[in-house]
Amino acid sequence: MTNQTVLITGASSGIGFELARCFARDNYRLVLSARPGADLQEAAQKLQQEFSGLQTVVIPADLSTHEGPVQLFEETQRQGLQIDILVNDAGFGEAGLFVETDLQKEMGIVHVNVLALMTLTKLFLREMVTRNAGKILQLGSVVSFLPNPRQAVYAATKAFVLSFSEALQHELKEMKSDVTMTILCPPATETDFFRVANAEDTKVGQSSKATPQEVAEGGYKGLLSGEARVLPTLGAKLNFASSALFPDSMLATMMNTQMQPESK
Repeated sequence: MTNQTVLITGASSGIGFELARCFARDNYRLVLSARPGADLQEAAQKLQQEFSGLQTVVIPADLSTHEGPVQLFEETQRQGLQIDILVNDAGFGEAGLFVETDLQKEMGIVHVNVLALMTLTKLFLREMVTRNAGKILQLGSVVSFLPNPRQAVYAATKAFVLSFSEALQHELKEMKSDVTMTILCPPATETDFFRVANAEDTKVGQSSKATPQEVAEGGYKGLLSGEARVLPTLGAKLNFASSALFPDSMLATMMNTQMQPESK
């Protein structure tokens, strides 16, 4: 039993929703956020039906805009919610050759995956450090360690998440703060990601993937135990090992093959 509150972005489906289930199981109060138009209310209702007495707050937010993350923070303040745990799950990608992909969509990817994550981390981390209590879970990826042709922008945003979060982990240790930050680095996972990224017909899109449940369970346990980094599946661990064993040029070739259309 806990009286703590967790804010989860990208909570309407996929890994974010499964993380919400993990927290609901342990009686956290949930603050669920996703883009306007997402099935956020339906997600909250599913959780309430599954977990009797669950407290949920729903706050839609468009994190692809400059003001969206700030508005989300301000709404939690307005409602008097102390966020004890922040889960930065929201994110999306786009597949294809960089010279052919849509610039506006890629600007949105950078806004959500990088700028929104950075902004929310800044705003909530300041409060956590003041209280000397709190946890943050950052959604990285196995491509945080790997050059990823045909997903160049997405992979670069996930490399940012890794580098940014590792730097903050060091700062928190230097400050002797009890606040912890965990980076979850899942492999390809069975979510809406590949549909949104126009990558369903690629080799990796057609391949066997991790389940969002196993990824969320690994991230949840790692977060609560204060782990710096979580590689939640054997596939994720192998991807990480390959990043240390092979040169970037070889890794780029391997990743490019995975992003080729399955028909070729």
